[in-house]
Amino acid sequence: MAFKERTEPIILSKLRILNKRLDLADEEKRYFSYLDKGYKGELQFDAMTEKLTSSCLILNELLLEVERTTFQIDTLIIFAGTLYLFEIKTNQGDYLYKQEGLTSITTGVSIKNPLDQLNRTKLLFKKLLNQLGYNFKIQGSVVFINPEFTLYHAHPDLPFIFPTQIKRLLENLNNQPGKVSSNHYKFATKLASLHQIETSYNKLPSFHYDELKKGITCSECESFSVEAYHKYLVCKDCGSKELVESAVMRTVEEFRLIFPERAITSTEVQRWCGIDSNKRIRRILGKHLESTGSKQWTKYH
Repeated sequence: MAFKERTEPIILSKLRILNKRLDLADEEKRYFSYLDKGYKGELQFDAMTEKLTSSCLILNELLLEVERTTFQIDTLIIFAGTLYLFEIKTNQGDYLYKQEGLTSITTGVSIKNPLDQLNRTKLLFKKLLNQLGYNFKIQGSVVFINPEFTLYHAHPDLPFIFPTQIKRLLENLNNQPGKVSSNHYKFATKLASLHQIETSYNKLPSFHYDELKKGITCSECESFSVEAYHKYLVCKDCGSKELVESAVMRTVEEFRLIFPERAITSTEVQRWCGIDSNKRIRRILGKHLESTGSKQWTKYH
């Protein structure tokens, strides 16, 4: 188990909600797709590093700040002698390597050289270590996780890990000497405490409550074509079943995430979920949340 688990970025969670309840612009849809693919690629790498048996501490997803500059580490693995820092990339297709960037052979579109991001992250991370009073050795690599990715003209000395090399990378990590000490645990705890939940650079599209489609969506396929049968909500598109109680609370959490300033009331939740029975909503909210006030002025927290 990782010392620090990865959680879905708040910006991605919010975009996921808006994507099914609002007609996003093409650029916003591309941004959502980019974040979603990146997160899935990171989870894929997490599943691989979880199987490491060597003495190490794995910190997944660190958003840190030094000298008023924010930087992100996708995966940090702490060993006795070295800190291994990984940038995870999910690019797909055939690319040509150039110092100024990677160019798609198919489309001719260029993307930033991931080494620039890696070097920036290493530089800022070293500054943070110095401020914290640590002097660990750092190694950084860019991991291309997608098996359908190929990069031509990249020099073998570049810190790139290609899909066919990931198995050897994991073997190398499993053969790291030494054992992490209490000092390493102290360091890992400090980094986890410095992790920021959200960055101000992530911008959501503007939206209004009245614009958003109301109703409960399927937990599997996100369809709005669900119907309640006694205790269960059944999706007419994919056939999956979910307890109505669970579906309501999941939808309440979506509401709370994108409208943190709005009060949770039975009337508000009834409208958001599109359920006829206010009595049923009050019973579910009362079971899972604490309440203040009474009758129509009751709020849930």
